[in-house]
Amino acid sequence: MKKLVLAGLLGLDSLVMAQTYYSALPYAGVINYSGDTAKDNGYVGGVYFSTFKSPYKVELDAEHTQIKYKDNTPTLNQSDFTGIFHYYQGYNLDYKIGIHYISSDDKLTDKAKIFTAGILYYKTLKYNSGMDIYYSDYSNLSTSPKFLQLTPKAGINFGNYYSKIGSFYAEAKVDYIHTLENKDENNLKSSYTSSELSLSNYKGAFTTKLSGWIGKRSFAIDNGGFIVNNLRNTQKFGAKFSESYKINIKSNVKIEYSYTKFDGNTLGNAHSNTVLASYNYNF
Repeated sequence: MKKLVLAGLLGLDSLVMAQTYYSALPYAGVINYSGDTAKDNGYVGGVYFSTFKSPYKVELDAEHTQIKYKDNTPTLNQSDFTGIFHYYQGYNLDYKIGIHYISSDDKLTDKAKIFTAGILYYKTLKYNSGMDIYYSDYSNLSTSPKFLQLTPKAGINFGNYYSKIGSFYAEAKVDYIHTLENKDENNLKSSYTSSELSLSNYKGAFTTKLSGWIGKRSFAIDNGGFIVNNLRNTQKFGAKFSESYKINIKSNVKIEYSYTKFDGNTLGNAHSNTVLASYNYNF
C-alpha cells in the first residue's frame, strides 16, 4: 500500500509536491516457536518514521526484539536501527541507499552493518520493476560471515478499485544470497535462492495482502532492508497474511500474521509464528 500511496503523491502537480509529508508507525508483536528448536517465545516492538518532500524521502526505523529459550540459554536481546534515503528522478525512477545496524547479545552478529542500494522503475498504478542489492558485514568476530544479496523484483497493478472486488497489485521477486566469507566456520552453503509471490487487494477501507516464498534462505534481508534475519538456521518456507483498515484520510491500523519454517537444532524442522499489529498516522 505504501507504494501506491507514494505513487499517487508523485502524480500531483508541482505546487502540491512542494509540501512535506510525514508518516509515523508504531508497531508491536509476539513470536512463538515450535518444533526442533530451543527457542520458546519472544516479542518485537518498534517505531517507523518517514518524511517526503519531492524529490527526496527519508525512512527511519528503530526496533527491539527479545527471545526466550526453553533451556538454560540466556534471553536474547537485540536492537535494530535502519535509515534509508530515496531520490526520485522525474515520475518513473526511485533510487535508494541505506544502512541497517544491529546491536545484539549474539556475538557472531553483534555490531553488524547491512548496506542497501536499489533502483525501481515504475509507471504509476500500472507496473514496476527493479533491483535491490545488500552487503551484510558481520565482522564482530573473526568467524563472523559476510554476504552479498541480490533481489530483482517486478510488480503489476490490475482490476478496478470501484468494482465489487476492488483492485489488485501482484509482485514477484527472487532473493539470491552469496556467502562471501567464513562459510565453513558457520556451516553455511555457498549460496541460497528463494522465490516469492505476493498479492494485495484494495477495496474500500480495506487492504488485504497474502504472500509466500519457497527455496532456501540464510541471513536473508527482507522488506527493502528493514528486516534482517541474522540467524544461522536455514529457512525453507515462509508465508504472510495481513489486513489493513483505513480509519480516515490520515490513519490506518494493520494486523499481520507470518509463518516461517526452518532447520532445527538436529534433524528436525522448526517453526515460528509471529503476530504483529501497527498503527500508521500521516500528517
